[in-house]
Amino acid sequence: MGVGRVSMWLLWTTLLLVLPLGGLGPPLCPREPFYFLIAIMKMLENKNDGSLYTPDNLLVCPAETLRCFRLELSVIGFEEGPSVGIVVFRLQRLLDALGSRLWVIDQGPCPPCEGHPQRPVPLFLAKLLELLQGTCARDLPSA
Repeated sequence: MGVGRVSMWLLWTTLLLVLPLGGLGPPLCPREPFYFLIAIMKMLENKNDGSLYTPDNLLVCPAETLRCFRLELSVIGFEEGPSVGIVVFRLQRLLDALGSRLWVIDQGPCPPCEGHPQRPVPLFLAKLLELLQGTCARDLPSA
């Protein structure tokens, strides 16, 4: 029961808490990116022990941050082979579409992707989930 298993359990719990929210449907926050992220988590389980550049501050330069996540997902797809690569590719396309609808202009100087700290893959995926959840929470209608 290593740290990786606890991290994956935490990711699943967090993800299950976000899915019941009613505001995750079209047009601004589709569910598909969450589904593909779940698929990647299931496919990897705890077998990927690499590290990826992971933005810490998700509020600064959100479009650039999303782009960094998209680029780093390519590493997972390349290292894990074609079955994971196909799922990664689909998630990347969905992130492209989501990013083009949510953010038009970035603020100030944005750090390059390689300027972010390297984190284990489970933490990288958790941060991507956090970014998606934050994006969806901002787009929920006020009650």
